[in-house]
Amino acid sequence: EALSVALHPSGFHVIVGFSDKLRLMNLLMEDLKPFKDIPIKACRECRFSNGGQYFAATNQNQIQVYKTYTCEQVAVLRGHNNKVRSLSWTQDDATLVSAGMDGAVYEYSILRGGVRTSDFVAKGINFSCVIVYTDPSTGNNTMYVVGSDKLLKEIYASQVQQCMDTTTTAGQIVLSSSAKVMFASVAEPGMPGEVRCYKFPLDGEFTSYQCHSSPATRLRATYDDQYLFSCGEDGCLFIFDVRRKDRAVSKRDKEQVLPMADEILVTRQFLEDKQAQLVDLERQVDELSNQIDFQLRHRDSYHKEKMAELEDKYGQEIEQERTKYELLREEKNDMEMEYEENIKNLEEMHAKQIQDLEASFQHKMMVEVGRYQKLAAEREAEHQTWERQDREFMDEHRRQVQEMQRKDQEQQQHDKTQLIRIVEDKALNEKVHQETLSQLEVDADSEIQELKEQYEKKLAQEKEDKVRLRGQAGIHKKHHEDLKRQMQKKEEELKQMRDEASKKQERIDKLINDRERNLKLIKERDKTIGEREQTIYELKKANQELEKYKFVLDYKIKELKAQIDPKNEDIAEMKKQIQSMDADLEDYHRKNKQLQLDISALVTKQKNLQEEIIIQRSKLTDTQTLIKRFKNDLHECVQFIQEPKQLQDKLQVLYRKYVPNGVKKQELDTDIQKEYQRQKEYLDKSVESLRKKLAKDSEVHQQDNMRIMQENVSLIREINDLRREITALKKERQQQKLDVVRQKRSGKRGGLQLTKEQKVELEGTREANQQEIAMLRARLDTRMLEMQQASGNLPSV
Repeated sequence: EALSVALHPSGFHVIVGFSDKLRLMNLLMEDLKPFKDIPIKACRECRFSNGGQYFAATNQNQIQVYKTYTCEQVAVLRGHNNKVRSLSWTQDDATLVSAGMDGAVYEYSILRGGVRTSDFVAKGINFSCVIVYTDPSTGNNTMYVVGSDKLLKEIYASQVQQCMDTTTTAGQIVLSSSAKVMFASVAEPGMPGEVRCYKFPLDGEFTSYQCHSSPATRLRATYDDQYLFSCGEDGCLFIFDVRRKDRAVSKRDKEQVLPMADEILVTRQFLEDKQAQLVDLERQVDELSNQIDFQLRHRDSYHKEKMAELEDKYGQEIEQERTKYELLREEKNDMEMEYEENIKNLEEMHAKQIQDLEASFQHKMMVEVGRYQKLAAEREAEHQTWERQDREFMDEHRRQVQEMQRKDQEQQQHDKTQLIRIVEDKALNEKVHQETLSQLEVDADSEIQELKEQYEKKLAQEKEDKVRLRGQAGIHKKHHEDLKRQMQKKEEELKQMRDEASKKQERIDKLINDRERNLKLIKERDKTIGEREQTIYELKKANQELEKYKFVLDYKIKELKAQIDPKNEDIAEMKKQIQSMDADLEDYHRKNKQLQLDISALVTKQKNLQEEIIIQRSKLTDTQTLIKRFKNDLHECVQFIQEPKQLQDKLQVLYRKYVPNGVKKQELDTDIQKEYQRQKEYLDKSVESLRKKLAKDSEVHQQDNMRIMQENVSLIREINDLRREITALKKERQQQKLDVVRQKRSGKRGGLQLTKEQKVELEGTREANQQEIAMLRARLDTRMLEMQQASGNLPSV
C-alpha cells in the first residue's frame, strides 16, 4: 500500500512511501523501475525540491534529506516532538520548512547542514499543512500554516503577522507558482470537502467549489499552474482546470511557456532489442533486394521471349487485318450504293405518304367537324325539351300536392267536428243510459276504423302517385345523363382524332430525324474508315520497325549463343563474388577505423564543449552578480523618487559606476536588431537544451560506470575467493599424496599392506578432488570471460 507519492520536476523519477520502505523509482516509457530502497517505514510525507536535486522524507518526528541522483544523505532534521505532517521547499531550494502534530513550525537551512534558522510553536494545535513564499524583491521567507484551530496564520521571522478565520478546518493549502492564488481544501470531519480559492496576498475573500463528499486529504498544483489535483477520504480524485477570468493569455505569454519535453527513459535491454530488430530488418531488406533483383532478371528474360512471340503474333494479325480491310472496303462501296438507292426510294415513298396523310386528315377533320356541329344542335334541342318537360312536371306535382293538402285539411276539419259531436253524444248517452255505453263505444270504434281505413287508402294512393312522379323525373334525369355521356363520348373521339393527328406528325418528324441521323452515321463511318486506314498505315510502319528490331535481336542472340560457356561463367561469377566479399571486408575495416577516429574526434569535441560551457557559466555568474548589484543600486535610487535632485545625483553616480567608458552609438536597422534578437533567443534556447541533454547523458554514463565498476569489484572478489579455494585444494591434494606415500613406506617397512577397501576409498577421494578442481577451474574461466565482457562494455568517458 502506497502511503505517500512525490514526482520529480523532470517527470523521470518518483518517490513512493510504503509501509516497510521508501522507494525511489525511474519512470520508463512503459514501466516503473526501482532505483534505490531507503529504510524509512510508513513515510506519509515526501517532497522533491523545486530544482529536483534533493528530496526530503519524514520518519516519525524526524526529517531526512537526500541527494536525488546519488541517494546520499545530506542531513537529518530533528526538533519535532510528534509526527511531521507537512514539508515545503523555498524557491531556491536553500531552506526546508516543516509542520507537525506538536504545533511547531520549523525552518531549516539545507546549505548550512540542516541548521534550524527559525521556529514557531503553538501548543495544543495540530498543524496539517505549511507552505513558504519567498518575496522576490527582498528575498525574505513568509510561511503560511493551517491546523485544527480553524485559522490560516501568516508567520514571518517566528512571529504571527496575520490570522484569518477559515470557519472550518482547512486540511491542505497550495500556493500557485505565479504567487497570485492560494488554494485550500476543507478537512472538517463529517462535512463535504470543498476547495477554496483565495486571492494572494490574502484579503479574506475566497471562492468555494464543492467536489468531495468527505474531508479532503491532499491538494497539489502543477508547476505551470494549469491544473489542480484534489483527493479525499471518499476515494475520489478531482482535477480542476485553473484559469483566470480577469485576464486573457497574451501571445507573448504563450511564447514564453516552455513546451512539453519529448525525452523519455528507456533501459539498455530495450535499446539492444531495438538494435537487434534493426539488424534483422536490414538483413531481411538485403534478402528481399536480392530476391527482387533475381525476379527482375527472370522477368526481363520472360518479357523478351514474350516480345518475340507477340511480334510474330502481331505480324500475322496485321496480315489478317489487311485482308479484312480490303473486304470491308468492298462491302462499304456496295453498302453505299445500296443505301443511296434505299434513301431515294424512302424519300419518294415518304413524300407520297405525307400527301396521302394530309388529304385523309383534312377529309376526316371536315367530317368530324360536321358531326360535332350536328351533335351540338341535337344536344341543345334535347336540353330545351327536357327543361320544358321538367317545368311542366314540377308545376303539375306542385298543383297536385296543394290539392291533396287542401283535401286533407278539409277532411281533418270534418273529422274534428265529428269527433266533437261524438264526444257530446257520448257524454249525453253516459248521463242518460250507461247500459248502452258499450254499444256506442263499439259503434264509435267501428266508425273510427272505417274512417281510418278510408284515409289510409287515400294516403296510399297519394304515395303511389308520388312514386310514379318520382319515376318519371328519374327517367328524364337518366335521359339527360345519357345525352351528357354521348356528348362526352363525342368529345373523347374528337380528342383521339387530334391525338392520332399529333402522333402522325411526330412520326413524320421522327422519320426526318432518322434520315438526318442516317446521313450523320454515313459521314461518321466514312471518318472511321479513314482513321482505320491511317492506323493500318501506322501499323505497317510499326511492323517494319519491329522487323528491323527482330533482325537485330536475332543477330545478337546468335552472337550470345556462340559465347555461352556455363562452367566458365559460374567460375568467373564465384571469383567475382569472392573479390566483392574481400572488398566489402576491407571496406568494413576501413569504416571501423573511420568510426574510431570519429569517436575520438567527438570525445575531443565534447571536452572542448565542456570547457566552453564552464567558461560561459563563469561569464553567466559574473553577469548575474553584476545584474544583482545593479538591481540593489537601482532599488536604492528608487527610494529617492519623491526628491528629484537627489534622484538625479544618484542616477549620475549609477551611470558613472556602470558605464565608465560611455555608450557607443551604433545606428542599426530595426529589422537587423529584431533578427539578431530572434537568433540570440534561439541560440540561448538551443544551448539550454544541449546543457540539459549533456547533464542527463553525463548522469546516465556516471551511473552506468558506477554500476559496472561495482560489478567488476564483485567479480574480482569472487575470482580471488576461487583462487584461494583452488590453492587450498591443491595443498590438501599434495598433503594427501604425501600421506599415501608415507603410509606405503611405513607399510613396506612394517610388513603391512593396505586393504582393498582403503584403496577404493583413497581412489574415490582422489577422483572427487579432481572433479571439484575441474569445476572450480570452469567457474574461474566463466568469471574471467564475464570480466572481459564487462570491461569491453564500459563506455568511453
